[in-house]
Amino acid sequence: MPIVELVAKKTLELNPDIGLDVVDLIVLLWMYSNPYDNNRRQLSSMRTVLKMSETLQVPGGGLDVTEDELTQIVLGSLQKLKKKGLVYIRSAGIHFVKGTLTDDGVDLIKRSIKTPVLKRVTAEFGDNP
Repeated sequence: MPIVELVAKKTLELNPDIGLDVVDLIVLLWMYSNPYDNNRRQLSSMRTVLKMSETLQVPGGGLDVTEDELTQIVLGSLQKLKKKGLVYIRSAGIHFVKGTLTDDGVDLIKRSIKTPVLKRVTAEFGDNP
């Protein structure tokens, strides 16, 4: 299980009222910890993390979804985060997402996740300019 999933699950335990699920938090942390200069992120990196995530795996391991379905899960989560005012999406396609976290999105991350844990997530999950 990737550290980002552990952090997302723990964050939900401590903050059950934030109205997000594990995948939403993983996507939000992906947006936070992967700050490309042009705000463009590859969906393939998010799909890779979700493939390792126990949240989407069937009993016994493995996934029961296609690459296209994984992409739709990510795009659906981004839409939910956008509606909650946590991300600003300029464009989203099948290969890339262009967008940033809003101030509310950054505040939610900083308020919900302690700095040492956030550094571990960033080290594993992104910070690839």
